Amino acid sequence: MAVRKLDDEEVDRLAGKADVSLGALENSGGFVLRIAQLAAFERFFTVFGQSEIRISEFTVLLALSENPGIRQGVLADVLKIKWSNMTKLVRALEERGLISRRIPHDDRRSVVLSVTEAGRKQIEASAEKMSQSDRAALSMLSDVEHAQLIALSRKIAGWPETK
Repeated sequence: MAVRKLDDEEVDRLAGKADVSLGALENSGGFVLRIAQLAAFERFFTVFGQSEIRISEFTVLLALSENPGIRQGVLADVLKIKWSNMTKLVRALEERGLISRRIPHDDRRSVVLSVTEAGRKQIEASAEKMSQSDRAALSMLSDVEHAQLIALSRKIAGWPETK
């Protein structure tokens, strides 16, 4: 018996990919946001590819460059990173010489973080590629839609409006 090869349309139809109904979830803000986030990340990583720095590392470096001397726990809370994961991330960045950690005299339980010169160079080397990759991941949006997405996302996050 000969095996018939399926074309792409048949594969999609048979796999149910093209016509999956999610019912009420299709209009659930949180659910749609999560799926949109995953889709944007897939496109971002396709464009960004393998790099010497992960997006989480770049995010921490950039945040530290904007907020020198911030306490590790405060940054973890703002970035919604579990404290245990933040500790691992900070340790890895420190081992690579991209950040420094200090224990403040007024609170021996906390850690104060700063970007090193090597960290600044890493930010400079990666910033343009990160920006291009982010915009490419959302390339289906017009400039107006992109601005609306950012404004609405900032509102959901509880962040102030930009001017």
